[in-house]
Amino acid sequence: MKQAQFEAAYGPLWSTIETTLASRSAGREALPEQYRRLCQCLALAGQRGYSPQLVAHLHDLVARCHHALYGVAAERPAMLLQWLRVDLPRRVRAEWKLLLLVVLCLLGPALAIGLLVWQDARHAYLFASPEELSRMHGMYAPSNFKTGRGGSEGDVQMFGFYIWNNVSIGFRTFAGGVFGGVPALLSVLFNGMHMGVAAAWLSLDPDTRSNFWSFVVTHSSFELTGLVLSGMAGIRLGLALLRPGRLRRRDALQQASADMFPVVAGAALLTVLAAFFEAFWSASSYAPAVKYSVGAVCWATVFLFFGFAGREKGVHATR
Repeated sequence: MKQAQFEAAYGPLWSTIETTLASRSAGREALPEQYRRLCQCLALAGQRGYSPQLVAHLHDLVARCHHALYGVAAERPAMLLQWLRVDLPRRVRAEWKLLLLVVLCLLGPALAIGLLVWQDARHAYLFASPEELSRMHGMYAPSNFKTGRGGSEGDVQMFGFYIWNNVSIGFRTFAGGVFGGVPALLSVLFNGMHMGVAAAWLSLDPDTRSNFWSFVVTHSSFELTGLVLSGMAGIRLGLALLRPGRLRRRDALQQASADMFPVVAGAALLTVLAAFFEAFWSASSYAPAVKYSVGAVCWATVFLFFGFAGREKGVHATR
């Protein structure tokens, strides 16, 4: 094929790609397929010895197309913000039944066991060993409870510890969903049970009550929300395997993973945020009243975000 025939055959494709790249938004759904055809054109032009001007033009067009598809670093932060600001709250609201299930599995055992222990402290030994209960009490006893952790170095060390601890819990909860969602559900139930025992046991003693609640009130808003989101995402993956509908299980799992990606990203961000507050704020020397106020603001922010974020007109969720 002569160069003139080659240009006549593929010129419309090149023009379409240039128009798509110039528009920055419209018609980009077809760009991956167009990019593959463009790469083929570049290979043919080089193999057939067409003019250097044509080869250079195609090479430049391939580079621009590749950059638009894979290398737009400036757009990645905006895309992440889009996921977190719009897609995350919308996806959580769309999965409200699953959200309700996970919240009930977390708070149900916590309230039930907490009331049981509150009525009779001896019931705590049904759910935790004496050594574990003694260790919890010792952590928040006035004689052992420390504020400030001894400076910024101690806070940074605890920040690393809390990230490892919180991320591992969230990851296990999410990853367990692959096995039909049951391990993820059990992880949420176990954490709810432990939360109820700890809260009631430490609230029974006036010496540990204020230290415990002022310590957990702030970072728990992010930590528990991250745990709930991890459980939601994991259970959704499990349901995709158990009930794929008309899709193959592999395709159903892939679709569920794409739908839950903003939720997983949000859970990871909340987990890191919880570790930050737990390390640098929860053990600070501020008065309990100040910590309760900050905790109330954080809890209100979480509820308002998931209730109202992403509802603006003209803002569309990405898939």
